[in-house]
Amino acid sequence: MLPFLIIAFLVVNFLYFFMEMPVLAFGFTDWSNLVIAWGILFLFISALILLNKFRLFIAKTAWGEVLKKLFPQLFQERPHVVDIANYQNQGQNYKRYRMLGFVGIILLVVGVSNLLILPILTSAPMLYSNAYRGLLGEVKESSFTSDIEPINLSQIRIVDEETARKLAEKIIGEVPALGSEVQIGELSLQKVREKLYYVAPLEHRGIFQWLTNYTRGSKGFVMVSATNPQDVHLVQSVNGKEIYLKYQMKGFFFDYLPRYVYFNGFFNIGISDFSFEIDDDLNPYWVVTLYKNKVGYHGSDAVGAVIVNAQTGEISRHTIDDLPRWIDRVQPESYVYKQVKDWGDYINGFWNSVFAKMGTLKPTGNELHLIYGNDDSVYWYTGITSSGKDGSSVGFILINSRTKEAKWYKVSGADEGGAKKSAEGQVQEKSYRAGYPILYNIGGVPTYIAPLKDKEGLLKAVSFISVENYNLVGVGADIESGLRAYQQVLASKGNQFVPSQENKALKLQGKISRVSQVVKGGESYFYFMIEGDNRIFVGSSNTSPKIPLVKVGDLISVTANDTKENTLSITEFKGENY
Repeated sequence: MLPFLIIAFLVVNFLYFFMEMPVLAFGFTDWSNLVIAWGILFLFISALILLNKFRLFIAKTAWGEVLKKLFPQLFQERPHVVDIANYQNQGQNYKRYRMLGFVGIILLVVGVSNLLILPILTSAPMLYSNAYRGLLGEVKESSFTSDIEPINLSQIRIVDEETARKLAEKIIGEVPALGSEVQIGELSLQKVREKLYYVAPLEHRGIFQWLTNYTRGSKGFVMVSATNPQDVHLVQSVNGKEIYLKYQMKGFFFDYLPRYVYFNGFFNIGISDFSFEIDDDLNPYWVVTLYKNKVGYHGSDAVGAVIVNAQTGEISRHTIDDLPRWIDRVQPESYVYKQVKDWGDYINGFWNSVFAKMGTLKPTGNELHLIYGNDDSVYWYTGITSSGKDGSSVGFILINSRTKEAKWYKVSGADEGGAKKSAEGQVQEKSYRAGYPILYNIGGVPTYIAPLKDKEGLLKAVSFISVENYNLVGVGADIESGLRAYQQVLASKGNQFVPSQENKALKLQGKISRVSQVVKGGESYFYFMIEGDNRIFVGSSNTSPKIPLVKVGDLISVTANDTKENTLSITEFKGENY
């Protein structure tokens, strides 16, 4: 029986490791079930062999009839004559089975302890609330306008993930038979060649498609611009070389990405957050986060990353500090969200978070969103509110998606939910719905920008909402018209509701050197330049009824917000000679 047990032990262990991929390290429990199962089996077999009383008892039960068929030799009637020749061998066998039972007991103790006892002793929030709160690291209070530069209009994100997926599915549907072979994987927002794109792999639709293409993999990936809904690409070759994604989340056996990474030496550390990214040469990679549990068996925290070439399977390991520049994030959203939540919950200890909740804070939503700064850094963003349900925020946190450096900005105002309702209220007659509002610095004013979509999820308008007063809203058919409407609303209110405004008003007088008219969203906009100034000024008849009358050579006076952009929206206009 022992040789049979050894073979069964090897086979079952291989299948368990192949399917479950347990992490063999302290602080992980997923190997405990296997240890407990073997402990129970070893103890059970030892008991069957060694306990004759147990054998006699169970023989009279229904289970005994089943066991007689499986192990008939155990229930044979034994003569009372002692076989002296085999007595010594029987004694050695009994020792082996006693040892097997002892091993079973040890495995049970180790498995149960690792699964139930040690996690409570080393990880209970009641005992380690300060450790959980400290996982986020030092959270520095900072100034919004000093850290977040005014965004370039061309980098404002107006395409959300829902719209991006619809656009990606549309371009896939335009290629005959392609949709029957592949499906669009998870979209990842990233910066490629200084532009924002949603990028997603084309993955096998099922096992039969994998069997057909497993030697090379599925072909290509899609790119959808986050700033221009017309910019959509199906990439199946680069520089004349076809792209095939052999290793992916819809692969099977060792083409399945987590299994491929696990069996290439990463079995003693946690692997998570399998993000598809491309470099600036459009080469496809998987970025896999490596993590450890920092508070006993909980408190997952990123410690590095594995980069896997999606075509060749080449693997390289990196720490947080030596990541390639093209990688946008290694800090998983779920880990950062949990750490932000713990930072706010345990501000005054565990019991306060349960009962009084004095001073406790929480994220305004159930998820984080990526923000791309003008400093080439990428941040996880969430608004922060008090534990009450007042629909307002007391500030927001930005967490660097590579280094996890966290900054806390105390800017009270509307949360994301309130901003969405305010934007939808501006176009309620059209029944548009707002996408998730993303925070930007618009001329020194903390501003939510949210796309407005129709029932089919197609982009119809863009809304600008002041964080500090969500009654200040500008809506336009595109970014430029929405921005102008927003700036006019701010100017009409004297910017009195925006105390963080730090930009100075720019006042100029001069002669017009060039002028042109453009119609957008049914509204006319006038673009003009002033002699000696390379910037472009934009205004409409809403700013002044004299703007439509302007011509080259007219002497004018204008007022605009002094930003670093080349195109400025004017807030005041005066014709000096007409």
